[in-house]
Amino acid sequence: MISREIPQYLISRRYISVMIAFIVAFSALFMVVYEPFSLAVWFGTNDTLQFSITILFYVAAIVILIISRSLMYALQDRYMMTIIRYIWWLMCENLAISLLYTVLTVSLFAEPGVSYPSVGVRALFCVTLILAIPNGLILFYAAYRAKCEECEAATYQLQRAREECRRLELMTKHEKERREEAVTHAAAYDRSPRMINLYDYNGTLRLTINEESLYYLESEDNYIKVNYKHNDKIATYLLRCRTKSIEESLKGTALRRCHRSYIVNINKIQFVGEEHRMHFITLDDDSIRRIPLSKSYYESVLSSLNMAQQKRQTANIITDNSDIE
Repeated sequence: MISREIPQYLISRRYISVMIAFIVAFSALFMVVYEPFSLAVWFGTNDTLQFSITILFYVAAIVILIISRSLMYALQDRYMMTIIRYIWWLMCENLAISLLYTVLTVSLFAEPGVSYPSVGVRALFCVTLILAIPNGLILFYAAYRAKCEECEAATYQLQRAREECRRLELMTKHEKERREEAVTHAAAYDRSPRMINLYDYNGTLRLTINEESLYYLESEDNYIKVNYKHNDKIATYLLRCRTKSIEESLKGTALRRCHRSYIVNINKIQFVGEEHRMHFITLDDDSIRRIPLSKSYYESVLSSLNMAQQKRQTANIITDNSDIE
């Protein structure tokens, strides 16, 4: 259990920013409502010196968190962040902030009878308590989001499997033979559902999706947002992998790169337009926003659109001839 990788949301840039902001707000409220350091308390706003040192410590603690989480984000490509590593990382953050508080307390606000170890132990306990609550809440929320996406993806795959089973059961022998003949003559354009396998950073199969349901992919940091249609609405699955490896797995499909951060399904394109000298793509679902089309990919996307249209026309002619026969 502790050797499993943490939810991918926790080490994305967006969640790290949200986490730091939440910790800052929560810790500030906590320190106002509850006096966390019962030994040698010196936080306050009574005089200028005390207030200045309080602000200095608080800013320094925030800087420690920012440096720590930035380092975590930078190292995610080299090391897999497991649950146990993540816990140790948080403990090191607590220890660093506690050490800073202890040094300031002993150096500037030393009191008779208060020892260095006692201040350090109390500071570590209180800092851990303060940070454990927001860290825990965000951890549960990230795990909840990850499980929701996995459940949606699993439901989608189960639904597609059931539909395929029903389709095969209802298909008559004559329909099978005619379909096989049409596929043989229209090898250039295969109309049967094509399944695409998507793998994560470690080469583990995470999602098998029908090409007809896949609309577009968006790269964000070290993740890929897979946008597909499920139950007549667009669903999203977050996949931790490199864009280059995704492109290799999409060879021979209708997915084409149109921008540095976007890969679209050619068969889902409804309109290619231009506005303010910038090209864009509109897909056949109104809930999806415009997707940018870079100049470097403009010609290749138009060429792929023309080829896809020709293949569809050829397949329709062959199907019509088969019906006449």
